[in-house]
Amino acid sequence: MRLETLAVPEALGTILMHNVADDAGTKVLKKGIRLTEEHLAQLAEMGRATVDVAVLEKGDLHEDEAAMSLAAALKTEHMTLSRPAGGRVNLRTQMDGLLQVEADRLLELNMIPGIGVGTRRQNSVVGPNQETDNIATVKIIPFAIQQRLLDDALGLAHRRPRIVDLRPFQPGRQAAMLLVGEPSVHDKLAETFLSATRARLAGLAAQLVATEAVVQEEQAIGQAAARLLEAADLLIIAGQTSIMDEDDTTLRALRAIGAESTLSGTPVEPGNLLALAYFPGKAVVCAPGSAQSLKRNVMDLVLPRLLLGDRLERRDIAALGLGGFLTAAERGGAV
Repeated sequence: MRLETLAVPEALGTILMHNVADDAGTKVLKKGIRLTEEHLAQLAEMGRATVDVAVLEKGDLHEDEAAMSLAAALKTEHMTLSRPAGGRVNLRTQMDGLLQVEADRLLELNMIPGIGVGTRRQNSVVGPNQETDNIATVKIIPFAIQQRLLDDALGLAHRRPRIVDLRPFQPGRQAAMLLVGEPSVHDKLAETFLSATRARLAGLAAQLVATEAVVQEEQAIGQAAARLLEAADLLIIAGQTSIMDEDDTTLRALRAIGAESTLSGTPVEPGNLLALAYFPGKAVVCAPGSAQSLKRNVMDLVLPRLLLGDRLERRDIAALGLGGFLTAAERGGAV
């Protein structure tokens, strides 16, 4: 692609480099359009003798065609594509799920001159029933790109696993909730935790099927947890006091009934006092106090993955520290 300044009559079929405005400052021609006889007549009527244009050469591909080609290579069966405009195509998901991004290959893709592919954050909850169904945007930066560069990009996009993919939620997943505290606060715990928990689960295609409340005593917690784990795929424990130590009564109770591993604490605010425990094929999440709210917190980072069967070990939890300071602006509205 060459950038040139041509006499207006010689610019037919070339690409307009800059927006053109009339004497009142109103835009009359938009950059990126292919100049037609009608456009050239407009420029002449405005007194323009020359025009800055991009001239495509052999081996060049127009931005819209290239963007659509790359987006189609990135697309999976769960996605749709927007119409190309200005060298941009957006990818949207037709299903609710968890976004997966191959970060290293995405970086490699964006190192190719003229290519710009941006995605939502890793493990973002996306879909038509979520905050957004837009998951990625493909932009060809210049007005055209050399076919050889696009071929390099397509090679990366066609490799497996996909650069951008979706793990759809599994409708019908069942969760149970155990409330732990003094008998005098059981009703208050139910009032503050159950509503938000039901709403959070519903957004992930899961449902709360059983609840119990027990005193803060190891044997009582263990027996109730064992019953609830029989009835559900996932157990959520919320207490009068959040867990702050691996030797907390609740974690001791879970280990006593066969938990394979436990861990406490996360580098996420709100939600530092979350804890996890694992049984064969099932997980237990001990919710922090922030789980009473639908404002974004650590539960929104771990719960979707647990419901999809992930086992988050210490390294996975530690990795949440990057971006884990969920300020008011980042938390936004209700989930």
